[in-house]
Amino acid sequence: MKDFLTIVYFHLKLFAQNSYFRTIVFVTTISYVMIQYVAAYAVHDLGNPNIWLRAGIIGTWAAGTSAAGVIPFQKYQGTLPYILDSRKGDAFSLSALIIPAACFGLLAFPISFLTSFLLGINVVNGHFFALLFGILGLWASVILLDFVVAGTFVLTPNAMLYEGLLMAPILIGSGIYQIPGQWGRTVQVFGWFLPMTTPVKLILHPTTVTGVDLLQFMIISIVWLVLAKSLLNYCMKKVRLVGEMGGL
Repeated sequence: MKDFLTIVYFHLKLFAQNSYFRTIVFVTTISYVMIQYVAAYAVHDLGNPNIWLRAGIIGTWAAGTSAAGVIPFQKYQGTLPYILDSRKGDAFSLSALIIPAACFGLLAFPISFLTSFLLGINVVNGHFFALLFGILGLWASVILLDFVVAGTFVLTPNAMLYEGLLMAPILIGSGIYQIPGQWGRTVQVFGWFLPMTTPVKLILHPTTVTGVDLLQFMIISIVWLVLAKSLLNYCMKKVRLVGEMGGL
């Protein structure tokens, strides 16, 4: 475990030193705070604490979408063969490479909090422990999504071009916004298959979380973990058979 955390920390420092990943978190988070600020100011709703919480969720997932290109990026740098050349196994090496995307994304919450506070938006939350567990659950769910995203998009040489396509569908499906009309039910059904749904609900609407929601989170998390494991095995099989990773 100590070796794993050391490697995760190493890659996390590399994330922090890369201007691209810093821009994703800072610009996305601050932009969404500003957009919501303008809308809330127009309807006199600056007392809504969900403004900064919603921006924090968006910023966290924005960083998570970078997992789509993190493995191809290492391939481009020429470091991927050395990362995979480990006695700890493929899962150990790739997990330590992908997890920092979700860890770095957690910076979105303090950035959103500070920006909202300076703009005069209400940042007081009366459900501290629900918020804490919600953020931890969000972090865990983003890691699971990152595993599957990285495993899926590594099969194409244009993975980094598709990062933006992951942003809106996952956020809408997880319930960050209420969708009116007949589409609302479709989005709700889609949300049942996403591990982010319950953590988002715990952050934004903690009093509405039920035991069914927690059960959904646990079951779907296991499903996504199994899916990630299957994708990893498939990708590594491709590596050993054809000498390259998917379409790269």
